[in-house]
Amino acid sequence: MITEITSETTTWLGYLQRGSVLLQVGLFVAAISSESRLKRKLSSPLIASLSHLIVPATLLASATVLTAVGVTAGYLQYLSLLWMIWRCVEPTKQLILNRFPKVPVEEIDKSFFRPILLVFTILTFFQMLGSRESLSLISLGDVFGVTLTIGKLFTALVIVYLVITLASRPAAFAAWLGGGFFGIKPQGRKALEVILRYSVIGIGVMGVAYYIGINGTALVAVAGGLSVGIGFGIKEIISNFISSLWLLFEGSVRPGEILMINGDPCTVRKLGLRATQLRRGRDGAELLIPNQNFFTQEAESYTAEETSRRDVVMVGAAYHHEPKQVIAILEEVAHQHEKILQYPPPAAFTVDFADSSINYKLLFWVRNPLEAFGVGSDLRQAIWTAFEENGIGIPFPQRQVYPMEWPPSKDQTLRIGATANQLQVEDATPEDQPNSTGEAT
Repeated sequence: MITEITSETTTWLGYLQRGSVLLQVGLFVAAISSESRLKRKLSSPLIASLSHLIVPATLLASATVLTAVGVTAGYLQYLSLLWMIWRCVEPTKQLILNRFPKVPVEEIDKSFFRPILLVFTILTFFQMLGSRESLSLISLGDVFGVTLTIGKLFTALVIVYLVITLASRPAAFAAWLGGGFFGIKPQGRKALEVILRYSVIGIGVMGVAYYIGINGTALVAVAGGLSVGIGFGIKEIISNFISSLWLLFEGSVRPGEILMINGDPCTVRKLGLRATQLRRGRDGAELLIPNQNFFTQEAESYTAEETSRRDVVMVGAAYHHEPKQVIAILEEVAHQHEKILQYPPPAAFTVDFADSSINYKLLFWVRNPLEAFGVGSDLRQAIWTAFEENGIGIPFPQRQVYPMEWPPSKDQTLRIGATANQLQVEDATPEDQPNSTGEAT
């Protein structure tokens, strides 16, 4: 095998000894190196936007001129044409999106156009070298008693890629038909689509194996080895995959749902085969939660059946204020907020007799759980303003500091007590001051 590949490589290198080939390679390398300098020199925005097409178009025109005057420039034409096609992909995508916004241009580009262009480029390149057939017959070795050649391997890889890429559309169509016929819910249809997609991929891989020449006994042996590897090495991946199918059938976690993760509201963005993607409302961070965690840990949902959420605001008022008046003010403030639901109505309660205040709790409902934090902030500001207008005070702790010696002396406590007694005696009236016997007159 190594000898055959070396022989083919030596044949390819022989092309570089020809003057026409060296000229074409030199022009192509010079064009690539001059493109960056050309972009820096262009000042016009319109010309700068088209600069990525100027160099390959000029190179293609030069190759055409060389061919017209009798100089061999087939390789240069081929490379410049591929360069032009590649550079026209992005403008074409933007043009299609402007005319047809709903067309999945990115998916078509990444899944179909670019891979097909790559395969076509490889095949035509080796065909130009005149060695595609001979290269495809080179043996890579024996696999399960079958001789594997480069041609068979390349064909098998292309078929497997096409099966993986194209399996989603037939699977989605079959799931849609089956869901409509059997009355399966939308989330169940999504799970059925995933199962059908991977079934099609499995059948395609088996078909490729039979195309290569591997018999059924060898496939059974490979499957047995994979089952052992799955049991010991990738059991977490398999567990997450099965959990994703269960979640899809059950519909307990679906895109758009709002879950509380570690005390933060998070929106489900995408339910993947390994993990669920969420967006945290507090800071917009993207979270990836393994699917099996939804079966082993608790998660609060605010959109499973009902989208509204209840929140609470705590506030304290001084003891000399009438509790009914405070409750009426709190409920009135809540009723005036536009994002608070009127049913269930907001309600305020007396919850505690604290050291310096009576504590109240204001309960309210909002339609969007992600707005609860902002609504709570608005209510606290409105409560402060309403309390100021109605003369209701919010007590706060006060601290009295006494000066001390350092290091403290043994009679420090006695002297502090004596000072306090002395101040009381000085503030007392003469009638209240004690006589010589210690009794007040």
